[in-house]
Amino acid sequence: MSKIRKIQKKINYKKGFTLVEVMISIVILIIGVLGVMTLQSRFATATADRAVRNALIDAAASALQHCESTLSTPPSNYTYGGITVSVSVSGGCNPSEDTCNNVTVTATAQGKSFSLTTKVCNFR
Repeated sequence: MSKIRKIQKKINYKKGFTLVEVMISIVILIIGVLGVMTLQSRFATATADRAVRNALIDAAASALQHCESTLSTPPSNYTYGGITVSVSVSGGCNPSEDTCNNVTVTATAQGKSFSLTTKVCNFR
């Protein structure tokens, strides 16, 4: 019976957490929260970059399509998802009759740019 009481005393002696254990738990929790916040920030930045990239691609493709279908210079600005994209065309969208021009459209927004090149022909 005395052995059981000694074991019970040892078990009852450790009833709660020590201050060191609580501090270590808090540090681990803070590291975890900071890690999640950092990831969330990176995802937000990556999403914004993708939105700008998509707007650049859409604007450049729209400008080339306008150039090919109307044989005239496309608008200089497009807006996609609240992002204003400026477009510049080199090569001329209105080639002489029975000729072709190489046309390069460069879309620029928020310090990023994207270019597309195609051949525009006038066989009317």
